[in-house]
Amino acid sequence: MLESSKHKKQAEAFVKWMSGRKGQAVLREGDSFEYAIGNGEASNPKLEPISKLDAPKVEPSQLDSKKVTELMTAAGLL
Repeated sequence: MLESSKHKKQAEAFVKWMSGRKGQAVLREGDSFEYAIGNGEASNPKLEPISKLDAPKVEPSQLDSKKVTELMTAAGLL
C-alpha cells in the first residue's frame, strides 16, 4: 500500500477479505477469471494452471528502475 493512500483502513480490510475464504470463493467461482491469492486455495478451474504458463524470466536487478519510477510518477502512484 502506498504511503499516500487515503483509505488505508479500508484497503487493509479489503485485502484481508479478498485473501480470506469468501474472497477466494469469489475468485474461484465468479466470472472474473483471476488466480487465487490465498495459500492453499484453488483457482477457477477454467484457468490454465500457473505452472503451465510460459512466463518470461525477469531479473529484478536488470530492470530500469529509473524508467519504472518515471512511469509510476506519471501514473500518479508516487
